[in-house]
Amino acid sequence: MRKIFLFLFSVICLTMVSCTSDLVGSWVEPSNSGKEQGFVLNKDGSASSINMDYVEFKSWEREGDLLILRGNNTGSLKREFSDTMTIENINDTELTLSDGGAYKVTYKRK
Repeated sequence: MRKIFLFLFSVICLTMVSCTSDLVGSWVEPSNSGKEQGFVLNKDGSASSINMDYVEFKSWEREGDLLILRGNNTGSLKREFSDTMTIENINDTELTLSDGGAYKVTYKRK
């Protein structure tokens, strides 16, 4: 029984690692102005912004099919924020996120 528990625990841990690692990297959305913008998700859970003037990402985490990004708004309305988006699709080159309603965006891996 103990061996089965340890085996299942190992499988669950490996699954969690593989689910998180597919998000690690730089993600940008195409822009008509030619200036890509997006974010970097680091393996250690830290995050940073790419060409986003008033948004400073600090950390990220994945909970099932949710991506949670935390950071600071550095514009005129200075505040901390936490954005939770649903991961609609992810593969080697694309990440599609939605807010469960009207907003849906597809990022390309850089």
